Amino acid sequence: MNDGKGTAGNTLGDVAPDPRWVRWIVGIVFVATLVPGLIGLWFRVSHGHLSAGYGSYVPWGLWVALYFHGVGIAGGAFVVGGLGHLFDWAGFSDRAVLRATIALSVAALLPALLAIWLDLGRMDRAMEIFLRPNFTSMMAFNAWMYGLFLLLAAVLWVLSFGEDRGWLKPMLCLAMLFALLFPSQSGAFFGVVEAKKFWHSALLPFVFLTSALVAGTAVLYVLHALRARSAAAPSQAAEALGRLRRLLQGLLVAYFGLEFAEFSIYLWNPGPHAPEVNLILSGPYWWVFWVVHLLLSGLLPFVLLALRWRPGWLAAALLAAVGFVSARLNILIPAQTVGELRGLVEAFRHPRLEYSYEATTAEYLVGLLLVAVGLGVFFAARRAEGVVLRLRAAGARAEEKHHVG
Repeated sequence: MNDGKGTAGNTLGDVAPDPRWVRWIVGIVFVATLVPGLIGLWFRVSHGHLSAGYGSYVPWGLWVALYFHGVGIAGGAFVVGGLGHLFDWAGFSDRAVLRATIALSVAALLPALLAIWLDLGRMDRAMEIFLRPNFTSMMAFNAWMYGLFLLLAAVLWVLSFGEDRGWLKPMLCLAMLFALLFPSQSGAFFGVVEAKKFWHSALLPFVFLTSALVAGTAVLYVLHALRARSAAAPSQAAEALGRLRRLLQGLLVAYFGLEFAEFSIYLWNPGPHAPEVNLILSGPYWWVFWVVHLLLSGLLPFVLLALRWRPGWLAAALLAAVGFVSARLNILIPAQTVGELRGLVEAFRHPRLEYSYEATTAEYLVGLLLVAVGLGVFFAARRAEGVVLRLRAAGARAEEKHHVG
């Protein structure tokens, strides 16, 4: 059912009831991640950074990787969903689908910001980046960009309930511009670090952007798959899933093509940044690249998407959505574990002064908390959407009775 019209063919939409099995699965995942996640949060608050495995030479670890992954999902999902709404793709033009895309992006971005906040040494000073910003800093630029996107997302969400007076699509285009900047700026954040030769690459922003589109499209596919059985137009929902499936296949090819181009240059002409590539391919955590990243996040999803088996498509999307955090780890960690000054690690001895990193239990527990927060934000937005639509329907009925009377 629809409660009104916006532009032609652009219904305001309604919140279709979720299948009971979906609610059960989401509820179980929420509880299973929230409880241990709160334990991890207690470790972080009570023990500070002592509960984490990073140190002075390797200051960024799992939480920073999850931050970049969450930001990438938010940007990638919003860009793909926004394009679908702008061009009236089947299964994307409905306003309810647009609101679900907005909620998904916000539900990915807020946990990402929570991850980077917990990673700060002085969490109480986080607001300084807004109160006294230095816009020559990439960090300040990113923080303000996230804030403006959240503001635009809230405005879009509100506009999607009213009659279209010509503001919705222009605002959507502006928000999509910010969403495109999320992963691109993440790559530029590393690319401008000249001291780290492995990061200092003009190709890195494009690698980050493509990986964000892969992860965002994968999460968007999962969302559409879960909503498909309760969709008002099953044929359009099926067409949307087919489009997302083909798009995800193409993006996987594009990402691994870029990654091969970057690695092959390093290996063909070894230079000062070749040790990082060797660590990725044959270091202590070689399995992160070969098993998690290449096999489980790339080859297996691509094969499953090529089959005519819809449960396999959903499994492929889930594998890509979760497993592509390995792409962030393979960029983030190796560059920090190769020292710039030879002999520095032997000069000073301390557990926090080592060129090695292994995530602790507390870090993994906080990662589970981020999943719970994301689920909570998404379904809080969905519940708020249902309340607004019911209030609008009640107001419409009251107005109709008044005119009849």
